[in-house]
Amino acid sequence: MQGTTLLWGTANPEGMRNYNGVYLSTDDIRDMIVQVDESNRRGNPMPVHVEHKGVSVGRVLTAWEHQGSLECVLELNDRVLEGSIGSEFVRAGICRDLSMGYTLDVKHSDKGKKDILLWGRKRLKEISIVKRGARPRCHIHGVSH
Repeated sequence: MQGTTLLWGTANPEGMRNYNGVYLSTDDIRDMIVQVDESNRRGNPMPVHVEHKGVSVGRVLTAWEHQGSLECVLELNDRVLEGSIGSEFVRAGICRDLSMGYTLDVKHSDKGKKDILLWGRKRLKEISIVKRGARPRCHIHGVSH
């Protein structure tokens, strides 16, 4: 498609089983896929950013689970300056990784003398192309030409 660059990559490594914390569990990954699908159905796709900053440079087209990890296809809009720059960052090898921006619902529960944090739903806000991701194996694997 002219005016766009398509990227395929891993947004999150394999989810943790029987886990309740800040990172993604296998159930969280499945929920993130549903969130991407729902946002696309509503006509308000998940945005793509560069280093979690600035304006959106594109959108998340689709997401799926492969061997426990979260895979996705992103579309960068080369018709706007920021999207064109983002595409060049990827092609030049400056940005080689993906990183997810999400929020986490947290509640405090007083159980006896200990204050316990209860982790709730994680809500995907955006996926960013980044120089170096915080999580292992979250790389961009393919770029359209």
